[in-house]
Amino acid sequence: MAPVIVAKDLYKCYAGFAPVLRGASIELEAGELAAIMGPSGCGKSTMLHILGMLHAPDAGSLEILGANVLALNREQTAAFRRGNMGFVMQSSNLFEHSTVFENVEFPLIYEGVPPQERWERVIRALELVRLSARVHYRSNRLSGGEQQRVAIARAMVNNPRILLADEPTGALDARTSRLIMENFCTLCHTGRVSMVMVTHDPKMAEYCDSVYTLEDGILHRRKRELAPIAAEEAHDLLQGPRPVVRGAFVARRFPEVSGQNLMEEAHRLHAAGLLSRIYALQGSGLLGNPEGYALPLAVRRIGKLRFFSVCAALFRQLRGTSHPLWELWHKLPVRSRWGRELLSHLWAFGCGALLARWGLEEKIEIFYADGGHSPATASWVAARLLGIPFAFAVRSADLALPGKDWARKASQAAFVRCDTEAALRALRQLLPDLPENKLVLLRDPLTLAPADDEAEMSPASGKAASTLNILAVGSICARKGYDLLLRACAHLRDNGLDFHLKIVGQGPERLYLRWLAWRLGLRKMVDFPGQVPHENMADLYTKSDIFAAPGRRTKHGDEDGLPSALAEAMSFGLAVVVSDLPGQTEAVQNQESGLVVPQNDPAALAKALETLAARPEERRRLGNNARLRIRDLLDESAAEARLRELLAAACRKA
Repeated sequence: MAPVIVAKDLYKCYAGFAPVLRGASIELEAGELAAIMGPSGCGKSTMLHILGMLHAPDAGSLEILGANVLALNREQTAAFRRGNMGFVMQSSNLFEHSTVFENVEFPLIYEGVPPQERWERVIRALELVRLSARVHYRSNRLSGGEQQRVAIARAMVNNPRILLADEPTGALDARTSRLIMENFCTLCHTGRVSMVMVTHDPKMAEYCDSVYTLEDGILHRRKRELAPIAAEEAHDLLQGPRPVVRGAFVARRFPEVSGQNLMEEAHRLHAAGLLSRIYALQGSGLLGNPEGYALPLAVRRIGKLRFFSVCAALFRQLRGTSHPLWELWHKLPVRSRWGRELLSHLWAFGCGALLARWGLEEKIEIFYADGGHSPATASWVAARLLGIPFAFAVRSADLALPGKDWARKASQAAFVRCDTEAALRALRQLLPDLPENKLVLLRDPLTLAPADDEAEMSPASGKAASTLNILAVGSICARKGYDLLLRACAHLRDNGLDFHLKIVGQGPERLYLRWLAWRLGLRKMVDFPGQVPHENMADLYTKSDIFAAPGRRTKHGDEDGLPSALAEAMSFGLAVVVSDLPGQTEAVQNQESGLVVPQNDPAALAKALETLAARPEERRRLGNNARLRIRDLLDESAAEARLRELLAAACRKA
């Protein structure tokens, strides 16, 4: 294979100074990472600028990708550079008050790339440097190492063949420098990106395949150990996984208002090649992808602002294929043909007609809906209009108000997923005529866990401390039972226990709980920090002693399944206290992996918390057992393999 860069006998002299380059030559192969070293002022940056076509040499030849670039005019040079090269300098040169996404997106805007494609390419570029979780952060909130990694992502977003870096680790600490160099090695050896880097640090040069020193204007090669990379092994680093099934994920909202279950599941489906599009029935405003979303798929939302589009899609179907749509309308029962239920039914059908049009445009092969109500109805309508399979998940929250149309949708679904055994049993009672093999139990994946080398290190739960730190995390609503937790904490205070409670999350009852804490005299002992970024939750878990989940079944039948925050706390080895809801007791065994108390019983909850406060060794034992229990219960690889098998089998049968 021809070299990527061939520079011969380059000569450069600035007026009034001695020549900087006196016949420097370099040859760079595809996938080669080369370093240029030398003392300050010897001409390293000049050499880099000539290779990047920013300066022209006074003499010599330069071929890049087989083209004689010295013969190009100014416009041709700029176009060649934009299409084939990326630059990383010692200073990251980010726009300080712009987000990470906006900084990385800038070259794509200049190139006229469509917005939907821009989102996907930016996220994939950030995933190369492991910063996709920071996509919505402003750049002035990042550390120096993170800013430099953003600069690398910006250089890579146009998928260049050549990367040029001038002291990219010069202002970074040793640990961050190693991470940056590992990123460079991945880019070169996996994506066959050729890179020339100027550096003073011999430790950074050790990562390189070739090392040159610039002495008296001439490059001397000290080392060349090219990694063996076959041409067929190279791949486009910004290309997504090859789709196995072109699936569409349909949810009421995406991402969720609280929790990370949908996000984690979408990540896994996409990584497995099973997800090509995400549809959300409700929008999230005018700003596009909301904070917290970091998947390289732009979410296509309907929302109230698309009301007229939904109506147009519905009437278009009625006009063009009225018989199938009227037939579907009569087949699917609804609780009431008038009032609110009729409007929600019409909305779901309109969304289904719009999804059918989008699915036809994007060649969708299967719809997978999260939720048994509107998402499942819209997916059912779209799938029937297109003649493709669909499936849906029924969660514990859906069971508070089961629909009359579930039997029809479940009978025609490829499968119906349940997230807990309790939900599976309830659904079997509601749909006794449904074949058992259509109902499958697939638990939600663990959304946050400590690193393997930190797993055996228990958090504060095993330490004797003067103040007991209690943590509760979740959407602040009636089913969470946080008012019971506050009343239990009043018992703890009356018994002289020194504690601090932190309730993390947002929800409709947040103001009521703040008032209740003030009324109970707990204002200085209870903190409401609001919604905490998911990547910062690990610090809260490690600094807490007890995790409390005092959920309850409301008078409307609403209750939690297995909350993602409870699973996360158990994975971090926290001692947990939960109520006796069926979904929670599937994970927490009383006296074995936590303490279980009756619902709506503040006194029992207070007694459990007081017991754990007085016995640090018991907290440690329960925390260790909880960590082992949740790992056994949430077998992520098996659940992912099973879901992949179900979706692929449904498409094969269609």
